[in-house]
Amino acid sequence: MVTAGNPSRPRDRMPLALKGFIFTLIPLWVIGVVGLWLVPAGPSHWTPHIAHWLAPFARWDSAWYYRIAAHGYFRTAAYAFSPLYPLLMRGLHDLSGVPYVLAGELIAWGADFLALSLLVKLWREEAGDLVTRRALGLMLAYPAAFFLVAMYPESLYLLLSVVTYLLLRRGRYGWAAFAMAAAALSRANGILLILPYLGYAWEDSGRRFDRPFWRRAALSLIGVAGLGLYLGYSWIYSGNPLQFLAQQATWHRHFTGGSFALAFALMHIFSGQGLPLAITDFIAPLVFLGVIALDRGRMSLGDKLYVFFGVLSILVDPSIPNGFVLMSATRLVMPYFPVYRVVAERLSERTWRVAMGVMAFLQLWFWFTYAHWWFSG
Repeated sequence: MVTAGNPSRPRDRMPLALKGFIFTLIPLWVIGVVGLWLVPAGPSHWTPHIAHWLAPFARWDSAWYYRIAAHGYFRTAAYAFSPLYPLLMRGLHDLSGVPYVLAGELIAWGADFLALSLLVKLWREEAGDLVTRRALGLMLAYPAAFFLVAMYPESLYLLLSVVTYLLLRRGRYGWAAFAMAAAALSRANGILLILPYLGYAWEDSGRRFDRPFWRRAALSLIGVAGLGLYLGYSWIYSGNPLQFLAQQATWHRHFTGGSFALAFALMHIFSGQGLPLAITDFIAPLVFLGVIALDRGRMSLGDKLYVFFGVLSILVDPSIPNGFVLMSATRLVMPYFPVYRVVAERLSERTWRVAMGVMAFLQLWFWFTYAHWWFSG
């Protein structure tokens, strides 16, 4: 059997997704454990009660997910964190008795592997084997890709968004709506998956707003209901259905507008503070927006709207004035996977390798600082 994208090259014995998963998790694991052994960790407000060999994966926001899993929404600020990931942690803990932190990491690793496997399937259908290899490489080398194996919900959200896309490609709109609902419960802006959902429905209806389109569009309300469940819970127990937005102020986030945020971030970079993280937080949203702006037919309208509004949600709500204007931007744009395929199609082999090397270097540095509590993203 030969690959779809390169007929002269036999298919690897090890599945591409498994290879990508193993050859990212193991180096990060080694660097995290050995790094902590050689260099003491920086000060932190939370020390996970787990073995030293697991500790590097549980940092920063991991503490919030741990406490929500163990104690529910124990304080108002916790409503900024979506419920599905800690709920799964709680379920795995109750069923198996494993510690909460280990449960969180197992869920992240499992979701990461499944997400990569389905991405390979999706990209091979869209563009063939060669582009798939390049796109997967770009995603795994991306500077914030280590969050896919950290105790964060990034891999869970990626998995659910890819599942939504695969179901849409197969015309399974009802199941896609349920996947979208789960995605919105894992990360609030998962509700933006309604944009590619409606885009697929429009294309399948011959680009007409006919009865089949409206029937499919009505099913998308199932996806909206997912976020609605969390809003209802928040309303009952905190008195504010939009508490997850209100609590962004805890991290100094305020609605401002994209141009102001970008200008402020650029001033911050020129002041020489927060490098190189400040640079990647500034560049990453621009790159993702640039890809969809310069695209010529490789992405659907739904894909473009999904990426655009996802990135815009970061730019209009920056963190000001605590010194990290676009705090977490590098991480937050990472799961918008349609971009990686488009970039993989446009780059030459040499440029692709250079991009891989630069991003992988940044990722290993950011991972080292993350494991030592020096990095916040």
